[in-house]
Amino acid sequence: MNSDQIDIVLQYLKIETNYAVIINGQYGVGKTHFYKNELAPKIKEVSLTKDDRKKFTPIHISLFGFKSLEEIQTAIFIELFPILKSKGLKLAAGIGKSIIRGIAQLNQAGDIDKYIGDINQDADDWLKYDELVICFDDLDRKSESLDLRDVFGFINSLVENQGAKILIIANKEQLIKDTNYSSSLWEKVIGVSIQYRPDPKTIYNQIIESRYSATFKKYYEFLVSSENAVVSSIEANQNNFRNLIFFLEHFKTVFYPIENLFQTDKNFLVLKSEKLQAILDFTIAISIEYKLGLLNSTNLDDVKGLDTSPFANIDFNHFLGYSAKKEDESKEPEYIDVFKKKYYTNKKYYFFKSIFEYITGTKAFSIDVLKTELEAYFIIKDNVVPEQDKVLYDLGYFGCLKLSDKEYRELTLKMLSFLDDGKYQLQQFGTVFHFATRFNNILNFNFSTLKKRFKKGIKKGVLNYTYNSNLGFYMSVSHDTEFKEDVIEIIKFCLEVNNSLKESNNENDLGALFELFQTDFNTFIEKVQERDNEYRLASFWLEFNFNKIVSTIRKLDNEQVWKFGHYFNSRYRRQIYEKLYPEKDFVIKLHTQIDKPTTNRKKKTLKNASLDYLSKCLKECEQNFPT
Repeated sequence: MNSDQIDIVLQYLKIETNYAVIINGQYGVGKTHFYKNELAPKIKEVSLTKDDRKKFTPIHISLFGFKSLEEIQTAIFIELFPILKSKGLKLAAGIGKSIIRGIAQLNQAGDIDKYIGDINQDADDWLKYDELVICFDDLDRKSESLDLRDVFGFINSLVENQGAKILIIANKEQLIKDTNYSSSLWEKVIGVSIQYRPDPKTIYNQIIESRYSATFKKYYEFLVSSENAVVSSIEANQNNFRNLIFFLEHFKTVFYPIENLFQTDKNFLVLKSEKLQAILDFTIAISIEYKLGLLNSTNLDDVKGLDTSPFANIDFNHFLGYSAKKEDESKEPEYIDVFKKKYYTNKKYYFFKSIFEYITGTKAFSIDVLKTELEAYFIIKDNVVPEQDKVLYDLGYFGCLKLSDKEYRELTLKMLSFLDDGKYQLQQFGTVFHFATRFNNILNFNFSTLKKRFKKGIKKGVLNYTYNSNLGFYMSVSHDTEFKEDVIEIIKFCLEVNNSLKESNNENDLGALFELFQTDFNTFIEKVQERDNEYRLASFWLEFNFNKIVSTIRKLDNEQVWKFGHYFNSRYRRQIYEKLYPEKDFVIKLHTQIDKPTTNRKKKTLKNASLDYLSKCLKECEQNFPT
């Protein structure tokens, strides 16, 4: 609790004053939260000096976007109206006069005259200004059309003529940029300036307790245990709490599905804390940077590429005892360097495309995609971390620096023996190569021999790999990686192997798809028309046996033939996707084959009527292809 700041305000209430008090601080540091959750409850406990039977009544008014004094006056009455109505009070003459123009703008409060007292009378049951503590928030965020001098003039009339106690919440650095600001204006109205210094841990715990402790208990318990990680990120952003709620609500969407996976999948449960920490750190960073407006097209690739390896941007000269080249101190630091300093000092960086796209509004969150990403980073087999991955972990930064020279050499050779047996996954070989050659090739490997060894080992493990469409994304290389060109050569080889897996997968997938066409037409049609299905915009018909296609069509029932016609009409509508252009010849060949005169086709039957409709659809589709 900010006891000193609270005490200053409480002392202000107990003495006669003719000035306002400002609570000053940067945007988003929790000034309003402090007022509502700590200060206002204390104000309600303070008795009036003139009558200890009564307590002060605090009201809060945000001036964000206000364009006129009448709007301020209206807002004051709107705040007072429930008090007047519930307690059967009337506004004292001073209040009524000062906000009468604002009241006149209202027509939804009913007969408002009954809430305003006679200006020539005074009564104990009237609400007076000296019983109020009015907090004007966001003064620095008012509309430009509202003159700051008018606002200060209005506040001055309240404190000097009406004896009101006024608190102002604002960022003075922004307030003094107002064209109508002057130091004399400030000195006339402001008597005490309180510099708000938040206690990040207190505010964080207040927020999560009020929002999650009752309804989302498991999430709340996790947030309590993650206090240091979250608060350190808040502190790295000048204690700006404005974006904390954005992070908390979005991470809740990630937390519960992943927690459910831990409960239902024992293999996935291994390294639970490491996985949760990785996605927590990443979600905090991306949430805050996105809400601050700092992520944009000029730095997105840097953020995506930051996880190219656990050794990205390491100062190897520092480890080797060499003096680094002195940087120009006046030069503005690169965004990605600031990003790393704020969120990933002495932390390993994992990039999660699923979370990134969710936070930035590109795609809905998918737990299946996140699970695949985590399984690629944290490889688990039979409920344990494989020995080869333990070795890789032990050789990681900064653990490897704690090893003796002998231990370092033995672990590296052990890592290479796993390479020889094809034990690693494709996305790991860039890291494995770097670990073998880092620190200026400290183990003196012959690069030509070593690269041949790597390619042989990569080929040996080919049966253990699965095609990864994002492999190139996850194997990008940092600009300051040691022996960068050699690492790239290994990565390119991995990508070639990955592409060969794609071709093999495509053959298997197309075989399964054609079998589905032949055996379960209705399911086939649903599958190829799914919005996100890869076949919707791929020219797969050219890969099927044409004669078997025709044979299958002739076995369809009448309703299925008509469905087929609708399918082609949808696939080859007026604006045909360019990748489907090669299928024009297939369309022509198919309707020609269907129209081919045979004894059965000359009969007037429902089946022939259905085939005629299919042919008609195909002919119309043909016209939509470019000539």
